[in-house]
Amino acid sequence: MKKGDKIVGLILLITVLITLSAASIYKIVVKGSDNIAVIKREGKVLKSIDLNRAEEPEEFTIKTDKGGFNTILVKDKAIAIKDADCPHKECVKSGSISEPGQIVVCLPYKLIISIKGQPNKGIDGATY
Repeated sequence: MKKGDKIVGLILLITVLITLSAASIYKIVVKGSDNIAVIKREGKVLKSIDLNRAEEPEEFTIKTDKGGFNTILVKDKAIAIKDADCPHKECVKSGSISEPGQIVVCLPYKLIISIKGQPNKGIDGATY
């Protein structure tokens, strides 16, 4: 290797490290936007949870007037309906949500969980 090759290699290495650092910082800043889970039944807000601040797993049950229930689990900056006594349990099968714009619905009990916040409008796989 010549001296010029070593200098070019060093410059390329420094450029790659700076680019990766900038991308990591940008990703942290974008992910830091508010992700608020809003739980509604029949259009009334029952509870709001900031998923970015939820550090410990939390589980709670919401009961209906007719004796039905939905058990909700907040864990790892995501929210899901863990259990319900509705007939088909489609809300349980929906899994967890964590990104703005995502939604879980339990139709028999008219329960809606949605994530409010700024969606990530950066480059994704569909951009190209």
